[in-house]
Amino acid sequence: MNPIHQMRSLPLSFLPISARVDFLHFLACNKPAVRTKLFHAYAKLHLEDWCNSYGLFLRVDSESFVCIARDPEVAEQILDIDRKYEPHEKLFGLLLGYPECCSDFIASIGESNIDHTEQQIIQWNFSGEFKRINPSNYLLGTSLICHLPCSSNCQPSLDLANQALDFINRYKDESCLAPWLIWVD
Repeated sequence: MNPIHQMRSLPLSFLPISARVDFLHFLACNKPAVRTKLFHAYAKLHLEDWCNSYGLFLRVDSESFVCIARDPEVAEQILDIDRKYEPHEKLFGLLLGYPECCSDFIASIGESNIDHTEQQIIQWNFSGEFKRINPSNYLLGTSLICHLPCSSNCQPSLDLANQALDFINRYKDESCLAPWLIWVD
């Protein structure tokens, strides 16, 4: 199926704004899965319809976290891993398609320190083309990456950002991609 058609029909109004970035990567960069939070019970129905239309799999846990994947076992595994008390950051990151170096970085700081580390990361000096990997606009839904980079010059993160930007440039006239036009020359 055409990924821009999937992006156009995505029921984003029922999801956190940041989910736009995750779905951009899911559809444009072949991210294996998206994990986000449902704010309303009826959002599940809209998301289920969307998934059924495209042969995707949706799983929801008891805390209203949802995982959408191309493989039902991956969706279930991601939610199972996220509920574990022992450290799981690296495997969780890899299953979500984050670069190994970034998954290692998050594993080294621990899940309980992610929010604090994010505040530090957005203060880093991202220069030149590496400005594309600054995650500061993730919560606004306009970031080009959906993970925390391990450094201000992480090449695997830049590769993902460039894939997303290529997709945005290819379909820049689509209104569903309007939030990312700040990145288009």
